[in-house]
Amino acid sequence: MKQPALVTILATACSTVAFAAPPDSGSRSIYQGYPKNIARQHYSSTLMVFDANAQSYSSTEAAAAWLDDDVATGWPALAGKQHYLLQFAEPQMITNFELSTKTANGTVSLYTGDRDAVPGDKAWSLIAKDVPVESLNNQKLPRPINKYAKYLLVETNIAEPAPIYSFNVFGERSASSTAIVVRTQPADVKALLGDFVNNQTAFNVAGIYAKGAVTFSNASGSENSWQRAIDDDSSTFASMKPSKSESGLIVRFDGTRPVTRLSVLTNSKVRGKVDIFLLSEAPPNTIPVSLDGLTPSVTLAFDGTSARGSADFAETKAAAMAFRWSPDGGDAAFAVREVNAFADLALIDTEVASAPIAIAQGPTESGQGDTRDRSLSDGKSLADGKSFADGKAPIALGPGRPIDYKGLSDPPTVAAGPGGYLPGNLGFPPFLGVPRPTIPNNPPPTPVSN
Repeated sequence: MKQPALVTILATACSTVAFAAPPDSGSRSIYQGYPKNIARQHYSSTLMVFDANAQSYSSTEAAAAWLDDDVATGWPALAGKQHYLLQFAEPQMITNFELSTKTANGTVSLYTGDRDAVPGDKAWSLIAKDVPVESLNNQKLPRPINKYAKYLLVETNIAEPAPIYSFNVFGERSASSTAIVVRTQPADVKALLGDFVNNQTAFNVAGIYAKGAVTFSNASGSENSWQRAIDDDSSTFASMKPSKSESGLIVRFDGTRPVTRLSVLTNSKVRGKVDIFLLSEAPPNTIPVSLDGLTPSVTLAFDGTSARGSADFAETKAAAMAFRWSPDGGDAAFAVREVNAFADLALIDTEVASAPIAIAQGPTESGQGDTRDRSLSDGKSLADGKSFADGKAPIALGPGRPIDYKGLSDPPTVAAGPGGYLPGNLGFPPFLGVPRPTIPNNPPPTPVSN
């Protein structure tokens, strides 16, 4: 058995950050097989709904939930037959489609096109007709789409809608060929993306496109298969076996991030708890960390009623996350369909775009990326002028020398039940526990009741 690394409380604010190397078996082979989810606001995709009375498309609250990068923010479709127009920034090769939703009776039909024609126009090409929602929930179409188009028209026909959490649309581009970059100039978010934006949940810094990586799992599988936990595809998953003193799964970020929110998607009817430890340093690849005597940064409880859990907490600088799964009886593994971590990135000045070849193969050895692409990874240490011993600054966990941490405050512990957030109850952008400045030119509209 591999020897676990020791995890301790970070003792000083002047420590430097050491980053783990990327997976050893060749980062191109590890990441190349995971396509980019192009139905995302960070990719400049937009969503509108068709107004039959006005015979035109208009902004919809659903855009903030279906096109953000959080598996726990949802919004129900309008009842009856409705038409949602998904527009990409440029024509794309569309390969497949899936939903992540609470199962509801109803159907979905899909059409591709080169212009935003009204429903029923001959400009639309039928791709799939009356597909049951159940068969699309965390599942792709059985036959690929493989159509080149700028628009995807999604016709829903649902009598009693349940929340939809994500539209997942895949293209031919690999997620590893993109990166989070600084815009050449600040964007008018409202003009670019519409009235409804989840700014706080737009960028998942644990994702493959953000150069995150799953570096350890205690379940069977290869380093390649571990990445299914962060591929922005709810139809795939990586497994984590129960554990007590060691981590069951580790996700590394591309540098140190000021994390404020975590979300997890698993299978339905799961019972137990997932402890998440925010690490100030990333442990070596394929090595678990010892969690003996440590307080989790976050605990997500699953009681069998929902497959989604999320938590908000005080800003905590972290380079990685360690997970521990404790089922309610038995030894069943935990299916990690998606893990999301959210930091301080905003759509006004950041986006996801093509990455230079130098960083298109996944996380770099330093964990910092190639700065020539204007990547947001800054590689800075945790030093910020605050004392980690005065209880005022959030404390992350990280490997290092064993120390006497008597008198130091524990990391923030946040218990969160399953079910996720419905933006309709929160307004737009939703308040996720950490106040952020309102995006210029994008005031939050009046919340719409569920």
